[in-house]
Amino acid sequence: MPCVGLDTSALDSQFKEHAARGIGRYVRELKSYFETYPPPDLRVTFFDHKGVAPLPLAERVLDKFPAGKMTLKSQVLYPIRLGLSRKFGLDVLHFPAHMDAPAWSPKRYIVTVLDMIPFVLEKLYRPERPSWRFALARWLEKCAIRNAALVLVISENTAKDVNRILNISFDRIAVTPLGVDAKFFGVRWGEENLDLRRRYGIPAAAPVILYVGGIDQRKNWAGLLEAFKGARELRQHRNLEAPVLFMAGKIQGDRQFPKLMETVKRLNLEPFVLMPGFIPEEDLLGLYGLSRVLCFLSYYEGFGLTPLEAMAAGLPVVSSNTSCMPEVLQDAAILLGPDETVQASQVLVALLEREELARKYSEKGRKHAKKYSWTKTGELTLDAYRRVLRGFYA
Repeated sequence: MPCVGLDTSALDSQFKEHAARGIGRYVRELKSYFETYPPPDLRVTFFDHKGVAPLPLAERVLDKFPAGKMTLKSQVLYPIRLGLSRKFGLDVLHFPAHMDAPAWSPKRYIVTVLDMIPFVLEKLYRPERPSWRFALARWLEKCAIRNAALVLVISENTAKDVNRILNISFDRIAVTPLGVDAKFFGVRWGEENLDLRRRYGIPAAAPVILYVGGIDQRKNWAGLLEAFKGARELRQHRNLEAPVLFMAGKIQGDRQFPKLMETVKRLNLEPFVLMPGFIPEEDLLGLYGLSRVLCFLSYYEGFGLTPLEAMAAGLPVVSSNTSCMPEVLQDAAILLGPDETVQASQVLVALLEREELARKYSEKGRKHAKKYSWTKTGELTLDAYRRVLRGFYA
């Protein structure tokens, strides 16, 4: 029986920071699918960086590099270790994150491209890194994607980016959208939670505008803060309770955090922006129910799972209209240009004040989010495995 190996390195909390992020969720759900529904015609097994033969001397040499150690270990040394390891009798490998996939492989492999952010927004990211390091990482990623037997992407928009930027034909690309966990549909939106307010310091009467995610450049946190400030001013002008902004996520260690704090101070928003750091899952679900609206003005997303999960929880969503967002969210969210902060402020206030409008997008969002499931993601991924095992090459 043919065998496909799924790289589960992202589940190791010591391997970068993938385990607690979207990549970790993606790999965890794929692994769960194949364990729950083992296919009858092929075997899916799992491997990671720890399970292959180490090369201590080579790793010590790479550790002396001033930068780019993880990139070189993942994309250059890792395939050598795979090739030397005798216990991996696999026909096809699947690397579920292109930034970690090797630039070459001793076996046929599939790679998942989660997004093309550093290529699409190169001017935004290049100044943050030494030019040689940025160029090396992008070149290795291009090699990893181009050398794959099949490229999986998580949205049609990313498929178009891969085709346009790397000149990879669409018949070598398969779209496997992400899914929404059933737990989000169990949230009772609009349910007050005084204990949650007390524990996180949320004022008792203040409506909550929620943001969930990171704060790297593409997330447009500056636009989020501007839109929030405008919403507060509109509410105050009408002598109504002004909202607070709750930013859920482990953002304090991000290189952008000092800039974010400078902006919060410049806009005089310090008492009204809550940033408690990592939020346990149970509390996060409670926040979805407690909050009035999710604001997500990102410049670019590979899929946009966070706003989709918020919609599943019944939370009205205000999102940017860029990249994959119109494709994934469609008309179940209110879509705006990411820099249209004045309009975003007005929409946020409208959702806070017009119950029928908020209810409309709550219902539309839940209904739309049901179209996405991790089971479907697993089925489409299995189809891709079979396609490569049949000897597909373009």
